[in-house]
Amino acid sequence: MPGSVSDFPRQRRTQSNRQGRWPLSRLRFVQVLLLLGGLAIMGRLYYLQIFKGGELTRKAEVQRQQSNLLIHRGAITDRHGLPLAIDTTRYDVYVHPTLIKASVDEAATTLATIAHLEPEKVKHQLTAGYPVITLARHLGREEVDELQALNWTGIDIHPRAFRHYPEGKLAAHVLGFVNMDTNGQGGVEQVGEGTLKNIGDMHKQQLDGHGHPIMLAADSKPVMEITPPLGRQIELTIDNYLQHLAEKELGAMCAHSHALRGTVIMTNPQSGEILAWANYPNYDPNEYSKYSNQVRKNWSMVDVYEPGSTFKVLTVASALDLGTIRPDSTFVDNGTLQIGNRTIHNHEKGGHGAIDLLHLFIHSSNIAAAQVALTMTPQQFHKKLREFGIGQKTGVDLSAESAGLLLDHKYWRPIDSAATGFGQGAVAVTPLQLVAAVGAVANNGTWVAPHIIRRVYDPKTGVTEKWTEPNRRSVISKETAQTISYLLAENIAGGTQLAGQVPGYRVAGKTGTAQKSIDGGRGYVAGATVASFIGYLPAEAPQLLCLAVVDSPQTDGRWGNTIAGPVFNSICMEAARYLGVPPSKNVTIGGKTSAGRASLPPSVKYAGEVTAKEAAEMAKSAKPKEESAARQ
Repeated sequence: MPGSVSDFPRQRRTQSNRQGRWPLSRLRFVQVLLLLGGLAIMGRLYYLQIFKGGELTRKAEVQRQQSNLLIHRGAITDRHGLPLAIDTTRYDVYVHPTLIKASVDEAATTLATIAHLEPEKVKHQLTAGYPVITLARHLGREEVDELQALNWTGIDIHPRAFRHYPEGKLAAHVLGFVNMDTNGQGGVEQVGEGTLKNIGDMHKQQLDGHGHPIMLAADSKPVMEITPPLGRQIELTIDNYLQHLAEKELGAMCAHSHALRGTVIMTNPQSGEILAWANYPNYDPNEYSKYSNQVRKNWSMVDVYEPGSTFKVLTVASALDLGTIRPDSTFVDNGTLQIGNRTIHNHEKGGHGAIDLLHLFIHSSNIAAAQVALTMTPQQFHKKLREFGIGQKTGVDLSAESAGLLLDHKYWRPIDSAATGFGQGAVAVTPLQLVAAVGAVANNGTWVAPHIIRRVYDPKTGVTEKWTEPNRRSVISKETAQTISYLLAENIAGGTQLAGQVPGYRVAGKTGTAQKSIDGGRGYVAGATVASFIGYLPAEAPQLLCLAVVDSPQTDGRWGNTIAGPVFNSICMEAARYLGVPPSKNVTIGGKTSAGRASLPPSVKYAGEVTAKEAAEMAKSAKPKEESAARQ
């Protein structure tokens, strides 16, 4: 019966069975959790030990080394192995004033004498209440030996790598510098940071947190390096002697003409190697903090300027290669050219009548150059200039290079095409871009990327790990390039200008005297010019190309011929002799042809035999009939 007494035992059994099942389910639940946890741990261990094992091992090794292992950056040398930047070991000294047993006066006097400091300054530090003070940084080995000989407690000496530039200011803008944190800033020091610190697969001592060696195997012994590990070394393309020469001549002219700044870039147009790269004003990377960023930057690859008449080389080369003009084309130069509501003028007053391409260069005719530019469509001209590398980075192996300026051809007006033809208008370049572009003409139409790093090698074995292979591309035909070289050589030989007169060599070149545009605004600075000359020799088989640019000269007419020309002449005469460049077999100067060393016309004294300053002064006394040519 429902609800009878006999039902109670059955109810108790049912309740008892239910109570027995719940502990078993909870046990199963806990077992599953433990299984999942074990699988998670095993998975994590597999991930850390197998999948990430190699990476974590490397990180552990670095962690056990980086705070204790002293590493020297690799040296930077010129192309002959002469050191331009090297690492030495210097020492930072820290003092715990409370641990010094000597009296304050004795400690201050002794420490100041050794560290070459003022005793009063050291005494003030010792009594200032700081637990640790920095006594000195970058002390040499002799001073450290004296400190250790004191045998005082409370003096900590920490070795650190110290970057030294044995040549001082030489090639400072190319090298860059190393800051207080031993990181490269600017130049090769910055772009080669990883390379210069790369010590390869050499044994690296493992140290614990206290700096004690870690024994990795029962039979292993710690390997002690006598000297700190040395990173890979970088060999540059520049030549120490030519760099000295370029900086000396550029500095003399900039100082003489009270110029704002200047640059000289010398290359081998066939290989793209930069043999010398000088900038003015210069700075000393050993004391980089004393100079402003404006001085430390390599302006010749960062800042742009309107190149002026040197750009006519690219204009004529482009039109000849496109076939819009012929080598025998002639143009009428009446001194002015009306384009819309704008009028173009030559640099000097007056015109030259009907002139050919040769006399376009000799007279540096803006009118003829504008007419050449207008034979091309904006799209054609723009495309050709892009092929020459205008409006884009050259790819030089340094950081912070500017791409220059080249207005999109869609926005070109006729006046823009015409003005661009003589190096103003829709274009502005860096000196490095112009060197690479004209280098394509010198190299039979093949553009080669300029580069400053020649190779990277292991200092222990001397084995080269990387040679620089520059990019190359065909820009114009060989026939066009040779025609331009002939015209530029005849421009120098047949003219009366000072620039490009290098005895014994047939030089192909062009002067430039450009108006200086206002920074960040429209128009030009009244009376300010950028004087330049670019040329290469021997014209028949170029081995040297050199650009000299002087920004805002204040003397000697401010012309490319009388300012930049003497710098080119002085540098290239000595560079050709130094490098053993064979002289031209037949040299024509001033309408006269002779073998070997050329005779110069009486009206022009060769600037290479005197300093750049003296050459510029001689230009003042040139005959009136030469003045027109000199202004180009």
